[in-house]
Amino acid sequence: MQIDGQTLPKIWIYICHLWIFVAVGALIMPLIAWILIFAENIDTYHKTMHLYLGNDMSVYDTFSPPSDSGYVNETNIPKHLGGAVFASCLDFAMIIMILISLASELFWKFPFAKNVLLMMWTPGLWNEANMDAIEYFFLIANAFLKIFIVAVTGAQTYTGLTPDTPGGVDTPLFCLYATMILLGSIPLTIIAQMFVLQSAKHAAWGGIRAKQDEEMKAAAKAEGVKEGQKAAAEAAAKKSSSSKK
Repeated sequence: MQIDGQTLPKIWIYICHLWIFVAVGALIMPLIAWILIFAENIDTYHKTMHLYLGNDMSVYDTFSPPSDSGYVNETNIPKHLGGAVFASCLDFAMIIMILISLASELFWKFPFAKNVLLMMWTPGLWNEANMDAIEYFFLIANAFLKIFIVAVTGAQTYTGLTPDTPGGVDTPLFCLYATMILLGSIPLTIIAQMFVLQSAKHAAWGGIRAKQDEEMKAAAKAEGVKEGQKAAAEAAAKKSSSSKK
């Protein structure tokens, strides 16, 4: 590799590219957490209540102390009609939010991720067709989306989970790591993405300038051909006129 004035900037851009994939991993962790929560909550809820929809006061009366409010034991599903349905909707909504944030991390690299953003109608994360026209405001929008994911994940994933299941996953500890790692990655990811996008902008601008230069050369060449043809026609006309004389 040739060492010159661009060596350190290139190395830094490579580091920023690598960090983006670390940030993707930081989003995959809460995605896995919500899948774990959904599976554990629904399974425990059904084992406790023997149903998925409705209230069974006779089951509540067996709790110690008896209670018909709060959450079903060992879950984060509230004790009311449709609690399991609403909790499941929250799980799937959070999974969709995380997938949108993942797509906004990778749109610059993979066209599929950009198409996901377009499919989800998220113009705040992707609103331009050309890389050189992208603004940085959507990076901040994605950062706030991640903060929302951190807040909901941190508030909901610890409730009623059993870390002492023999041979099982220590889900609350995993959720804690997922939340804290994602929170810590947010500011570093903003910085890395700004450098990555700026590099992409420079590449796009270079391509645009090269295309403009080619168009200008082609236009100049065409103009030269026209001028040559015009000069040849004038010379031929003069020659014809002199021969007649």
